[in-house]
Amino acid sequence: MVGWAIVKNLILASGCLLALAASPAVSGSLADPVVESRVVAADAVQNSNEDMHGMLALLTVALILGAAMGAGG
Repeated sequence: MVGWAIVKNLILASGCLLALAASPAVSGSLADPVVESRVVAADAVQNSNEDMHGMLALLTVALILGAAMGAGG
């Protein structure tokens, strides 16, 4: 029965330690919340134009590779 008492005390001590250690991790802060900046429509238009150039280049490479594979067979 002495072994059970040691295990029981160890479990209780571990529970108390975890309860004390976890409390600062979940506590709130009085600082103002951080808000992400909004997306500007002008940035989206510029990026979509760049995406179009990238897709055009990828399509060109695919057509060249397709033609090379078709000519080789």
